[in-house]
Amino acid sequence: MPYNGTIPEDAPLSVLLFYAAMENGQSLSTYAQSIHVGAISLRQFISGTSQRPRQRTLELIGEALGMPVEEVRRRMQLAPTAAPNFGDWLRIKMQGRFSRAKLTRATRISDGALRNYLQNQTLPDADQARRLAEVLEVPPYEMASVIIANTVQQHGGALAPARPAAEERPTTSAALATTPELTAPAPTPNHVPVPGAPAPASLAPTAVSSSDELRLIDLWRQLHPQARRATLNYIAMLLAER
Repeated sequence: MPYNGTIPEDAPLSVLLFYAAMENGQSLSTYAQSIHVGAISLRQFISGTSQRPRQRTLELIGEALGMPVEEVRRRMQLAPTAAPNFGDWLRIKMQGRFSRAKLTRATRISDGALRNYLQNQTLPDADQARRLAEVLEVPPYEMASVIIANTVQQHGGALAPARPAAEERPTTSAALATTPELTAPAPTPNHVPVPGAPAPASLAPTAVSSSDELRLIDLWRQLHPQARRATLNYIAMLLAER
């Protein structure tokens, strides 16, 4: 499944792999065999628990997704966006349209499996997720994103904050000061930069367009929480010195 324009440019590797298996109508184990990657390794990539993947494995994944190894590595660092519990999300999609029995018949997924999904006890495999997406008329990438967010959370992984709707996003740099999660803590003496924090930048003012500001905010949200805190500490220190 080569990358195409229907997938967000910042799609994490975990979501891309699950989405690819969905598009092929395959379970994760079958998809792993088809791209010549071990099933355990594939599931580790999807759950965000892969530590030191082999170069050959990255190359095989890159070939399957139609992207260079460097892009595969970059997307490994992107966290899935936070999502509701899958059972709650699925119940909302069913509301007023499908009972559990009706959805069982339409998807050919067992009643026991659907009951477990709705009770947040298990998550669908990729082939089951495709059937659910088709019957519920949900975009496959959205289905994959919700399932992977739940998968990563179950494994104790980090999730990126859910992004606000376009009309709710800040449009000026002034919005940074009014967004609660962007409020900088008080500067501390002998500040020690945390690994992953941006390098010190020049204090000379530069012209920044609104599109650049939105991009910076999006990039900031993708950082590890420790790096976000370090960024805010550094900004606070700069403000205190001015």
